[in-house]
Amino acid sequence: MSSSHARRLFSSRLRNARMSQGNTFITLSDEPAEVPEGPLHGVVLGIKDNFAVEGMRMTCASRILDSYTAPFDATAVSRLKSAGCMILGKNNMDEFACGSSGENSAYGPALNPLLPGRVAGGSSSGSAASVAEGLADAAMGSDTGGSVRCPSAYCSVIGLKPTYGRVSRYGLVDLSMSLEGPAPMAAWGAELTLARMMDAVSGPDARDQTTAFSTRTDAERRIDSFEPRATKVILVQNAVEQCSAEVAGAFERAISFLAERGVSIERRRMSSLRLALPAYYLLMYSEFASAMQRFDGLKYGRRGAGFTPAEAMADARSLLGPEVRRRILLGTYVTSREGWSTWYERALSAREQVSAELTSMLQECDYIAMPTMPAAPFALGERASDPVSMYAADILTVPANLSGIPAGTLPVGTGTGLQLLAGRNGDESIIAAMHFFNREGWKWRRE
Repeated sequence: MSSSHARRLFSSRLRNARMSQGNTFITLSDEPAEVPEGPLHGVVLGIKDNFAVEGMRMTCASRILDSYTAPFDATAVSRLKSAGCMILGKNNMDEFACGSSGENSAYGPALNPLLPGRVAGGSSSGSAASVAEGLADAAMGSDTGGSVRCPSAYCSVIGLKPTYGRVSRYGLVDLSMSLEGPAPMAAWGAELTLARMMDAVSGPDARDQTTAFSTRTDAERRIDSFEPRATKVILVQNAVEQCSAEVAGAFERAISFLAERGVSIERRRMSSLRLALPAYYLLMYSEFASAMQRFDGLKYGRRGAGFTPAEAMADARSLLGPEVRRRILLGTYVTSREGWSTWYERALSAREQVSAELTSMLQECDYIAMPTMPAAPFALGERASDPVSMYAADILTVPANLSGIPAGTLPVGTGTGLQLLAGRNGDESIIAAMHFFNREGWKWRRE
């Protein structure tokens, strides 16, 4: 693609984004002065609004950061720019990534372009929806407990949660430091774009010590490496049993597709699955409460009114939404003297059990398979006043974050995904499996 063609394409997408009613972007970019050459030359990209993009607003979908402009690029952003991406804008999201539906944004929810009236998923709601709507070719989100896989499934695009530490978190305002990392997504059929994104953003970064022992991926070269007759998949049966009939049916159809092509399928129960959700939320609350101390209207965030620091802080924090405040309060309690041994230490123990069981299973197979989400997207507002049922939607995505292993999702029905987990640094193999489905003519939409 020539640079002039790429600029024309960007201009067209920018016009469409300005006219869109989907609310998938909080801030849109200006026309690019030039388009760098590279493996992602001409790719129109959305960036979740918790990443720093130099000279652009970074709100994290919160009123407290409404006027904040990032003075630098996040590492993932700078690497994507260098690879040739054109950034269309900053995607809508749940406020500070607190949510599983996209409804907690201070700027209103991003809308699901495939299922009107249904949620787009969260917290990377606008990222997935902008790809599904055809505004962006791909997007960079972040995944703490399913924040890329959930909206990818709900919007029927592909998404990958990389191995923890393989992609730099520098310049990302994270929900949970030990669980979250940058995570790419792309349109169904664009596995090569997803592979090139991972090859661009992965690898060590001196500004993020979690990447100290990481390596660059080789996903583009290995995209055709999936060999069905040499592949074993363990299917988590008790995960399927927690799903709606619609989701279970679509998932089983995809598993049959693999089996018919020679993939070995073994059904097994995961005993620690019941521990994953409570362990995840207790740990996430704790880390989030700690991280949010900096957004006090004194160091970061809109300066609050008041004659004393305490008054200014209280005024600034009144701008935070109810879900953010709920998580700060819960995290403060969990890490208090009274809650530490009762909740936090037990959550750490449960995390170890989940991680150990997944590691053991992956020593016997190439992939673990389960549905991405237990049910199809629910209606806007349906769970807004019921946080417990909202949290329950994450039950199948949080195990990968607790253990730090890669997990990806591909569409198996409208609003429904198949999730594949692999061993540490198995990111390339997940993209290869996605590409195998596409190469073999997988039809996730029923004719």
